[in-house]
Amino acid sequence: MTQASTRPVALRMIVGAAAVIAALLAFVPAASAARDPISGGTTDLHMKKGFLKKLTNIGVGVAGVSTGQVGGNKISLPVGEGKFDPTTYQGKIISPGGFQFVKGARQVAITGVEVNTVHNAVFATVAHAHMQFATFGSPSTAREGFGARIKSGQLTLTAKAAKRISNQLGLQGGQRINSRVMSNEFSSTVPSSLTILGQGEATFNANAKSLAKFVEKGVNASSGIKAIAPAKNSKVTQFTFPITGGTLATNYSTGTVTTSGGIEIVKSGKTVSPTMKITNIYVEFAQKTATVELEILPTPGATGRASIVDLTFPANSITSNSTTRQVTIKNAEAKLQAVAATTLNSTFNQGGETTPPASSEFVAGELFGTFSMVLQAQ
Repeated sequence: MTQASTRPVALRMIVGAAAVIAALLAFVPAASAARDPISGGTTDLHMKKGFLKKLTNIGVGVAGVSTGQVGGNKISLPVGEGKFDPTTYQGKIISPGGFQFVKGARQVAITGVEVNTVHNAVFATVAHAHMQFATFGSPSTAREGFGARIKSGQLTLTAKAAKRISNQLGLQGGQRINSRVMSNEFSSTVPSSLTILGQGEATFNANAKSLAKFVEKGVNASSGIKAIAPAKNSKVTQFTFPITGGTLATNYSTGTVTTSGGIEIVKSGKTVSPTMKITNIYVEFAQKTATVELEILPTPGATGRASIVDLTFPANSITSNSTTRQVTIKNAEAKLQAVAATTLNSTFNQGGETTPPASSEFVAGELFGTFSMVLQAQ
């Protein structure tokens, strides 16, 4: 009887706990998508006929401010900064220039125009006061190369912005500009940096001369050099590493591309078998180097992340295709750094019955191999 009476209570406790957990999870924010920094593009406002008629009737003109330009019914504002996700179309698009309404000796400038697609609003500084300038409906969206474009048919002035404009221009009575549809809104974005997706593979083609040096030091070319999963090697001289992500400037000057997997090099000896594991290769574009996580056995063990090669990108070795949103890198040259060369020599000169020949010595600046990869931007 006691067991029968406690089961419903236990069941209610479990159900209650599940409900609490579900309620808590409902408040956990979803992971935010990647927003690319913006360095170019435009925001165009095509003023509606009714709005232009109102301005004409009250003697108000429209002129550009700084980089902003006005021609006919079009206000054109070059985009200079912001952050925008071209896949979800969420973010901020900022134009440092602006435009102004002019009536006689009076004028009111609207500058620092920020199109915010998270809130479907436009913020701006109106006569030195920052405020929500206008709102717009859910825009139509599309990709445009590495960037995106958005368009809304109606941009509606807020009551606060309309009041400030009217006050600054000295408008009274029926002349005042109230909250009304001003224009459409069209923005395009050009990112300065790309988010690289975890797709595809980086291919490393080892220099045959470098492999020959390992052999001279006593490393078996076929069994002593192998891939560490998820990397693969279809042949002794070629390894592929899954690309896990990263960022890359559109001018290729900065950024980091990350990969997983690695290479294990083992020299089998009678008393000691020196082993080097090179994993998680990062291509660093600002420094033009490749860094790796290094482990050397039996000692010193894991040594942390270190730069091991300098990268040289020959002319036309990096190209991009804005239609497919891909950046292709072909035959980037990886040249051994001095510390890396010394480490290779000290590691694999041991463990053998004889001292390796001088011809097997790795030296700074020698070509270790080449990297190629196709990067997929979001």
